[in-house]
Amino acid sequence: MSIFKQIKDQVTADIESILEKNEKPFGQHETKYEVESKKLDKQMKQWKQSIEKQRKLEHYFYKEWQDSAQMAEKRQKQLEIAQEADADELIEQASNELAGYEELAREYEESYNEQKERVKKLETRGQELQFLRKKIRRMQLNVIAREEESKLEKGAAKWTYYSEENGVLEEEIEEEAQVSQKEEHTGDFDTRIAELKKEIDNKRKDEGKEPIV
Repeated sequence: MSIFKQIKDQVTADIESILEKNEKPFGQHETKYEVESKKLDKQMKQWKQSIEKQRKLEHYFYKEWQDSAQMAEKRQKQLEIAQEADADELIEQASNELAGYEELAREYEESYNEQKERVKKLETRGQELQFLRKKIRRMQLNVIAREEESKLEKGAAKWTYYSEENGVLEEEIEEEAQVSQKEEHTGDFDTRIAELKKEIDNKRKDEGKEPIV
């Protein structure tokens, strides 16, 4: 195995090792991307807490809107009964409460619709932050890969120089060439033997003899 293939395999193994560390994939590399990633993680945590509160508030406005609308409908029916009975005191009370509940229903409906849009915007912003976080992590891995590549390339250059100065590199190349030639000769020999056996088997078959096993 040549020194260049060893370097390539080492770089691949280092990068795979980094990717396998899911929780803390960047080891001791405190790059600017690592710093930004920590800041973004903190912001993501705050965002999750905020969006949870905003969703609860949206639910609250909706419930109050529906409750007020139901009470307004109830007071409307009660007003009709009081009017039918000419009960002036009940008519006045039902009219006042009907107006109050109708006003509350309108206000809570307006608040609910505003809050619903607010939550939608916050959810969109959260998705953007998640994509940004993934991009930062990708840039971190790229930095680490380049650093590892540069480090190994420097080492490779050192040993390449050493090999060239001492004739080791030429010997290794020559050895690999010899091995390759042997493999080619072996393959050629096997092919010729197989063809020769086929010819002998055909001849023995014509003579009524059994083929060579």
